[in-house]
Amino acid sequence: MNPGPVRRIAIFAALQWECRPVLRQMRQVRRDNLAGLLRWNAEVADVDVTLVKTGVGMERADRAARTLCAAQRYDLLLSSGCAGALAGDLIPGDLVLAEAVVLAGGESWQTQPEHGRQARAAAERAGLRPRIGGIFSSPVVLATSDQKRAAAGSGAIAVEMEGAAIARVAAEHDIPFGAVRSILDPAETRLDQSGGFVDPATGSVRPLALAGHLLRHPSAFATLREMKKMMDAAESSLQRFFSQYLASP
Repeated sequence: MNPGPVRRIAIFAALQWECRPVLRQMRQVRRDNLAGLLRWNAEVADVDVTLVKTGVGMERADRAARTLCAAQRYDLLLSSGCAGALAGDLIPGDLVLAEAVVLAGGESWQTQPEHGRQARAAAERAGLRPRIGGIFSSPVVLATSDQKRAAAGSGAIAVEMEGAAIARVAAEHDIPFGAVRSILDPAETRLDQSGGFVDPATGSVRPLALAGHLLRHPSAFATLREMKKMMDAAESSLQRFFSQYLASP
């Protein structure tokens, strides 16, 4: 299929903070709700951009992609947000451009090469040095280094939880697919999920549960501060990338 010029793109991100780097590039934004999905629409550099907050996980991402594709024809579906590192040399804020997204069973979906070239050029204009490789889509959070090492056996260099679902829908509708992720946690970082203060559906923090966790575990303040630094690094790289990518997508 000849990709032709991209004129209408849909960008998918799971969490509100992962949406912010795209929202900051959009002007005269039209916000609405499509079948329970929060989405934003705007024209950016003569391209119609739709941004959707999917929520966490492949089931929610699948629903979001199917709902959008049923309502409108797109020239590109783009999976975005943060990812965990599987390669040991990736650090928070490193940008990963996917050649493919893969599942544990070996099923995989290639990204469109032309989009990959455009995304790489945008990243380099932003002063980033993107890593090109496979991204593993996991149904669960990979919280330990052992789990990440096992996933690295797929050949992927990063892991997230939504890309494969979006890629599958793109393939079913014969729509080009791309994926760009910014590293949140290094491969050897253990993610503490014992507090129960993060909503697994949305990724948002439950304030009362967080307060209780900190009262019981005062040492968690240092862990949370480190996580905030990692989030800031990941968000900053996505912000720099989209400032260039959406200037001339």
